[in-house]
Amino acid sequence: MKKTFSSRAGSEAQYGPRLAGAVLHDYLENSDDALAVAYREHTTDADEEDDRLFRGYYPDTHLCVDLKVITRKPGRMHVGEYINCLLTRDGEDHFEAVETASEKKQTAEQRNPIVYLGTCINLHRKADGTIYPTFNRPAFTADFTFADFCREAAEELLAVAGLVEEEWK
Repeated sequence: MKKTFSSRAGSEAQYGPRLAGAVLHDYLENSDDALAVAYREHTTDADEEDDRLFRGYYPDTHLCVDLKVITRKPGRMHVGEYINCLLTRDGEDHFEAVETASEKKQTAEQRNPIVYLGTCINLHRKADGTIYPTFNRPAFTADFTFADFCREAAEELLAVAGLVEEEWK
């Protein structure tokens, strides 16, 4: 038995159960309250910002599966092509995929590359072109003492100093 209410205006379907998000969306889009008007003005400003923010992204809507793909290159995706993306459910039966992968990462350049790799010392070159030495950590034994390390490091420094002087001439 269907109940009838004489005090309600409009169809009975509008008073049926609805999702809270649908009620809120209806209020924000159709109401003349100050909050709803301010929200609509804010979203139109945000849409103009989105135009600037999403430069370089290309939408690709697939109606057969109700999916919107936003990629970094124009045109449709090829069959079997993979993208690194963020998948968002933005409606009851709708999903949106935004490509998150930027251009391929470049390998980092070593900050102070080694010019000479020796047994006791290494020579490094700074960005301004100057060269500086660093000592390697020796493994001391009964046959190889600190004095031996200093002697070999001094010999290596003298040999390398001659090479560096020739380079700077």
